[in-house]
Amino acid sequence: MNNDKEYFETPEFRDLLKRYEQMKEENNNLYFETDQLADILSYYLFHEKAQEVEEVYTLAKRLHPGSPEITKMEVRMLLSYNSPEAALPLLEKLQYVEDEETLLLKAETYLAIKDFKTARRIARELLRRSTITDEASYEALEIMLDCGFAQDVLSTADKGLGSYPGNRNLLEVKAESLIELQRTDEAIEIYNSLLDEEPYSTFYWEQLGHIYFMIRRFGKALECFEYESTIDDSIEYAKMMQAYCYHHLRDYEKSKKLFASLGDKYPKSIIPDFYQALATAYSSGATSGISEFKRVAEKSAKKGLGIETMLSLLNIALLLYRINEIDTAITYIEEAMHYKPESHILKQIIANESALYELRDKENMTFPDINATEAKEWQTYEIIFELCKQLIEKGASPLALYPLRIARNIAPDTAEIDAYIAYTLYRSDCKNEEFKQMIASALDGKSDSLFRLFNVPYSSDIMLDEFISRITTN
Repeated sequence: MNNDKEYFETPEFRDLLKRYEQMKEENNNLYFETDQLADILSYYLFHEKAQEVEEVYTLAKRLHPGSPEITKMEVRMLLSYNSPEAALPLLEKLQYVEDEETLLLKAETYLAIKDFKTARRIARELLRRSTITDEASYEALEIMLDCGFAQDVLSTADKGLGSYPGNRNLLEVKAESLIELQRTDEAIEIYNSLLDEEPYSTFYWEQLGHIYFMIRRFGKALECFEYESTIDDSIEYAKMMQAYCYHHLRDYEKSKKLFASLGDKYPKSIIPDFYQALATAYSSGATSGISEFKRVAEKSAKKGLGIETMLSLLNIALLLYRINEIDTAITYIEEAMHYKPESHILKQIIANESALYELRDKENMTFPDINATEAKEWQTYEIIFELCKQLIEKGASPLALYPLRIARNIAPDTAEIDAYIAYTLYRSDCKNEEFKQMIASALDGKSDSLFRLFNVPYSSDIMLDEFISRITTN
């Protein structure tokens, strides 16, 4: 099965696809080899045409019943449909089939279920069998890279380049491994050298643009993605990345225009709507932004999208706070917390440094974002606590109280959270019984934050009354 986009554009494949589609149109019965049907199925999977995929698969089963190629097709379909666990039993049928394509398919399946050790073992077996310049070796290195073994891939690529200097596949995979290792200057040098040889390669411009985006050189990134669009205006990814670049460069008019165009083409996606709302809030003010984010929140809630709804509601709360509608803002914070998703999705909040919350995906994360979110395995209470700290830093401390209490209810150690609750109550002039209880708990838990927040020198044996006396007389 050929998954190469460039192969789909060759006259050989175009003739094959034309013959197949003409057969369907004329309702004829023609014979196709299994590898031909596999390529057609791969093409439809690439273009996410589910009905056409099923039709090819049905024809393949009729023409070639019992063939291992049918099992391979089914595995590929399940991987494309994000159901890798369902593909595992099918691999048993292929346990004695050890050609390169099957080994790659097995490695991809184990990669998809995050069994990186097994995926790496299969990829290394492929490397052992093939010459380093073979396509199978290149794909095996890509799998190892996806498994997180960037240093191993770099060493293998360097060794291969020692024997085959200038090999394009090895240079590409070396550059990708350098990006994973955040050695961006070296990766940029490789892509510039490749562009010297192929100045009209949209792939190289895209890779170069993405590196600059990852290191937050948004002006340079924009230039690369604009070159890519100049070469091929049909590439939607380049337009999406231009929109993100304009957003970061605070050219909200151009950002909004591009996201509006993307929203028209992909009406099911929330991201274009979300970033148009951000652009409106930044360029037209809080009231307009509130109206836009209410529309986004309603749309995403109907789709059952947790993080999209939550971030929209958080932004509404911040904008309401900005125009002094504090009580209403607090109700939106409370509503937002009802939509909090699992921690692996929620953790994108940690990377937020803007006045409003941005919706992230794998395409618009930068290295600082990744380093922050991947620094540890974040627990839900830790992420909510970080959210509360951000709200306080944004000058909206009353909005932090409700999520602080949520974090406190699920945290194993509440001392630091209690310090922030006490500080939030203090800032709201609520020196009530809860305020005293939180200070007492923070003191008992030896909270560093309590002393820092209230600007009191640390003392391990200070008593509650003395601490309160110090902060109320300051």
